[in-house]
Amino acid sequence: MSKEYYTDEQLELFKKVQSLAYEAALYASENLYEGITEKEAASLMEKYLKQKDVHQYFHLPFAWFGDRTAFNDFSIPLSVKTHQRKKISLPTKNVPLPHFGIEFMPSTKKLEKGMPVILDVAPCIEGCAADIGYTTSLGENLKVRKAKKDLLKFRSLILEKAKAGKTMAEIYHDCDRLMIELGYSNCHSLYPLGVLGHKVGVLPFSGNPKFSIMGFHPQTFLYLGMQRFKQFTQKYKTPFWNSESHCQLEPGLWAVEPHIGLGDVGVKFEEILVVTDNDIYWLDDNLPHMSLD
Repeated sequence: MSKEYYTDEQLELFKKVQSLAYEAALYASENLYEGITEKEAASLMEKYLKQKDVHQYFHLPFAWFGDRTAFNDFSIPLSVKTHQRKKISLPTKNVPLPHFGIEFMPSTKKLEKGMPVILDVAPCIEGCAADIGYTTSLGENLKVRKAKKDLLKFRSLILEKAKAGKTMAEIYHDCDRLMIELGYSNCHSLYPLGVLGHKVGVLPFSGNPKFSIMGFHPQTFLYLGMQRFKQFTQKYKTPFWNSESHCQLEPGLWAVEPHIGLGDVGVKFEEILVVTDNDIYWLDDNLPHMSLD
């Protein structure tokens, strides 16, 4: 079967994993201090999840500070070119196969007061993976606060357009138009394949050794590879949601990650969108980025 369907019990487990991922991000955000590095912040999330008996990941924790939250001067995946800070999305048809470059990995950059922070982690329990992103700052940052509020408009837009039956590419460009209207740049166009989102689900061979390649466990590559294989062998669409995805969302779970930038500030959220044959909805409407208090 090419389409992915989940029982209520499975969806509850995915919801639990997603909630646990956010707990890890909040734990790290509450323990940030001046001088901590991105690597150390990422380790805080891993430490928290290890205490919760999590040992497998869709991807290990990432942390970005300061202008790195906006991917300023990052290279396009598998390219020597850098992203020009234009309020447009990059054409993904010219982007090579996905990779996860060194620039995205947590670095030794140290946190300073007022800096924006993005924490991103994707744990897995009993094979069920969730992928989340959370934005905060060390102390008050009015640009971050405003951008987080603006980001919620994308959450509403994505759900509205998806339920209306628009293609993934159409929704992608709708998000671009909203970014331009609000004065932001498209940061997620710099992700591998320029994705606004990607499929998540049950990873194969979850009991195997847990080594990682550039922060991703082999089971993740196998899962995405299997999804890509289905695309070419069955009446299947695509596990990657970008500006070239000229099809409607396939039933299953999608990790959606709008990422907007303004100067040295980048802000994102990432959470699971559930797609069935007759409904589309966010897995959980009670998540930390929904409240700005």
